[in-house]
Amino acid sequence: MQRLPTTVNVRGRSEFDNYTIALILGSATFLYVNLFAFLATPFLLSGDQVYFWMNSQRLLLGERIYQDFFQFTPPGTDLVYLSLFKLFGPRIWITNAVVLALGVLLSWVCFKIAKLVMEEQHALLAAWLFLCLIYGKVLNGTHHWFSVLAVMGAVAILLEIRSPQRIIFAGMLLGAASFFTQTRGVFAAFGIAAFLFAESLCEQETRPSLLKRQIQLFVPLVATWTLLSGYFIATGGLRQLWYFQATYVREFMVNGWTTASLGLPETLAWRNLPKLSPYLFIYLLLPVVYVAGLWRSWQERRDPSAAAIRRIALVSFTGVAMLIEVALSVNWLRIYCVAMPGIILFVWLFQKAKLPRYATSLLWVAVLGLALVQTWVRHHQASVTVQLPAGKTATTPHIYEKAAWLAQHTKPGQKFFQAAWPGLYLPLELRNPAYLDVLETGDQTRPEYIELSIRQLDAQQVQYILWSPRLDSRDSWQPPEKYHLDAFRRFLHSQYQRVWVFSDQDEIWQRNDSSILQP
Repeated sequence: MQRLPTTVNVRGRSEFDNYTIALILGSATFLYVNLFAFLATPFLLSGDQVYFWMNSQRLLLGERIYQDFFQFTPPGTDLVYLSLFKLFGPRIWITNAVVLALGVLLSWVCFKIAKLVMEEQHALLAAWLFLCLIYGKVLNGTHHWFSVLAVMGAVAILLEIRSPQRIIFAGMLLGAASFFTQTRGVFAAFGIAAFLFAESLCEQETRPSLLKRQIQLFVPLVATWTLLSGYFIATGGLRQLWYFQATYVREFMVNGWTTASLGLPETLAWRNLPKLSPYLFIYLLLPVVYVAGLWRSWQERRDPSAAAIRRIALVSFTGVAMLIEVALSVNWLRIYCVAMPGIILFVWLFQKAKLPRYATSLLWVAVLGLALVQTWVRHHQASVTVQLPAGKTATTPHIYEKAAWLAQHTKPGQKFFQAAWPGLYLPLELRNPAYLDVLETGDQTRPEYIELSIRQLDAQQVQYILWSPRLDSRDSWQPPEKYHLDAFRRFLHSQYQRVWVFSDQDEIWQRNDSSILQP
């Protein structure tokens, strides 16, 4: 049987045409004004990315991941920040530059994929919708975005032609994705493999040919991950790597659908619906567009001219696979981070719906309006500019209050423990001397690591601990046996005294026998 076409007619379009240049310049400008208060004053960002900043600081000082400090994600993101800190020093502006670069690259990949399934003007709309609705909401340089960038890069490579060389390269990118988020590359690979299997069935390929394509995908994935992880396997052992990246996550981090809020930022209740509506829209949008994309692909599977619908199927299979991955421990941030395929399919369906021309204009107005609102809120929320050891920054009054107090009572390089959140280590260039990154009131903070951290803090006579009252009791939904912080609280009250309370009720505790600053 004659093989159906798997290539794309790009009609002579260059890689960097006017649409692409406009997207890159526009996205860079939008992100810059949302990441920097003035020409060279970065906003002090928050979110889970602060864990990777702290880890990179510790790596910069010669500490070893998994052995000298706690981590349960692969080392990829830590190494990116480490490389930049080595080149430019551990500065606040570096972290914002990473978020900016990630956003531009993700928007470009989104546009590159979208313009292979729709007209360029709609592809540009898809990229801007992703940038403003998804990435602009998060502005977070965590492992999620690095791994999604690698996965969508693999999809972009396979959309035009699925030659052996391209399948192998895609497998390598999926292996790189797994070096940032341990499950992302694997789940995406199963989604792509399912598409390749379905395509082979439609083309009535032989079993050896079908198997060959799967091998071309998975062997490079495993080889790339092994190569990237080789140093950590050699220094810490495969068992240690498996424990933190697989066993620990499965036993203590995966919540599934058991949380009452379904990972939303507010409790799911009628009174909270106005605040939750943007999140619920994404929650509902993704499964709907994936089902629609797969259904259309199935209906048109035998059309000889259906190369475009094959590309829709590939995007849909990959999106479904990543959605299943994050559904194992549902959280709005994780849902947002894997939403790019859904945004592309949404605009594709919007284009296919044959709506009046002004409908597209209205969607553009909504996207640009959202961009303006986000920028206005960013610059008009209460913020204070302060000069800190890691550079000048704009931050909230609560963080300024703590940073200013600690800047007066510590010096760069001093050992200090921020119990509830690791956000001040980089700005103040302080060192976390404990094995644990933070203390949690749930089962994630293991008793053995608490005991180890207590011994380390005691042996090094750490002068200050920043404590949060929320750590004094377990969460109401947690069973009592999962609260493990009693030992640390006893240590805190026996060896330290409270010397300052901030306006948000966080507390500074000073060691009883400390009278001088520690290097």
